[in-house]
Amino acid sequence: MRVKKDIKRLLPQRGLLLGVKVTIKSNINKKTDSAKRKFEDSVNDWVNRTGLYFRNQIMRDMTASPPTGRTYTHNSKGEKRNKPHIASSMGNPPRVDSGILRTSIQYKRTGIGEGLVSTNMDYAENLEIVLKRYFMSKQSSAYKNTLITGKKFAKNIGIK
Repeated sequence: MRVKKDIKRLLPQRGLLLGVKVTIKSNINKKTDSAKRKFEDSVNDWVNRTGLYFRNQIMRDMTASPPTGRTYTHNSKGEKRNKPHIASSMGNPPRVDSGILRTSIQYKRTGIGEGLVSTNMDYAENLEIVLKRYFMSKQSSAYKNTLITGKKFAKNIGIK
């Protein structure tokens, strides 16, 4: 708080001969703006760290998914021969075949304290919902691990 003192002699009007004028002006707005920026920076740091961790967990889980599903043969991109692929089973993330789904997993911060992990592959929803190859939903291990780790990230930057 800043106090500005102005002592002035007032003209004899309305019965006052001498007067003291004290103006009180707060710097709270400057301080709250600074605190708000620091808080937003901390929240954005947490969102970025958590979003990137989630994306990386999804990709890691796809790579480590067990080959417990059916085996089928198809032409891989750019190859002339058929290549066998062993899929994952229900409840496990989809196994990597061509790698297109895994590399399509993206993270971006969408606003203050908000981020988005997504894929633009049209078959991803079918894998999650119909085939129950959980890799991004609340049933996935990536999601569950990120909840735990996100809380640790929050403690590290002072968010409770």
